[in-house]
Amino acid sequence: MKLFKFLAIIAVVLTGASTAKAQMGDWTIGLKAGANYTNLYSDTKGLSDKKGKVGFTAGAFARMGQTVFFQPELNFVHFSSEFSYNGQQYDPTLSQLNVPLMVGYKLLDQDALALRVSIGPDFSYNLNEPDVFKGHDFKKFAVGGVFNVGVDLGNITLDARYSRSFTDLDKRLGQQAGIYSLAVGFKIL
Repeated sequence: MKLFKFLAIIAVVLTGASTAKAQMGDWTIGLKAGANYTNLYSDTKGLSDKKGKVGFTAGAFARMGQTVFFQPELNFVHFSSEFSYNGQQYDPTLSQLNVPLMVGYKLLDQDALALRVSIGPDFSYNLNEPDVFKGHDFKKFAVGGVFNVGVDLGNITLDARYSRSFTDLDKRLGQQAGIYSLAVGFKIL
């Protein structure tokens, strides 16, 4: 059901964006998917054997402007990590709705090739609460930052990104997510 709601939101965003593009020009809209690798960072004593794991991401993006651009996105991000806390092993898996709002600059901008960098705030809403966090002031909403490097080859986009949460997932462990991701996208408008 959550996936259906996410896809419905993407459909509404794309419909509204295509109407705006027809009226404003200089808009690019697309879909993307890829893999991520996540670490949960913390200085909490008793926390050890921290290991990241591979997850996935899928979403939609809009890009407005030419050399300097604004790029909002709506993504579904699924990730997990592994760690030990006070001798017990945990393997939390999280799913998030993620909204990065990036401002970027095209270092190279030609018809069939563009090289771009972007940075901005990153807002996430946690869709689930793993057992390890239950009853320990788990945060549903997180704020962070994102840095992205991307290449456009015609209608194909390739992006390498690092997102870092500034909000602790919960009070007890004080963990913040650091997510590396690689995604391939396709401009549909």
